[in-house]
Amino acid sequence: MALMSSSDGVAPPINVKILRGYGTLLGIPHIAHGSRTVALERVGDCEISMFEALGAGLPEGPLFWMELFDLSVHSSLDSRGCHNMRDAVAAFEDFASQASRLAEAPLRAGSETAG
Repeated sequence: MALMSSSDGVAPPINVKILRGYGTLLGIPHIAHGSRTVALERVGDCEISMFEALGAGLPEGPLFWMELFDLSVHSSLDSRGCHNMRDAVAAFEDFASQASRLAEAPLRAGSETAG
């Protein structure tokens, strides 16, 4: 699973990452077991990804889910169903903030014991 990126090395705005990710997600062939997944961004040891919603297409169901996954412990830290772009941008920003705090935590712990 490759991370979404731009060809010029400049990170695209969040809504563009989400739209590209959703387009990629829709282009992945259905598989018998499991869901289609696209990684949107990696922050420290965490990855923000998008995956298809169970029951997608139902009137009240989300279009897709977003997840914050900790690669170091192979565990989901948070996930959220997204019904529209506003939901998706809010989830992405929240997950990026959580991942940034986690990435900084070991640095803080090391600097507190070094003094």
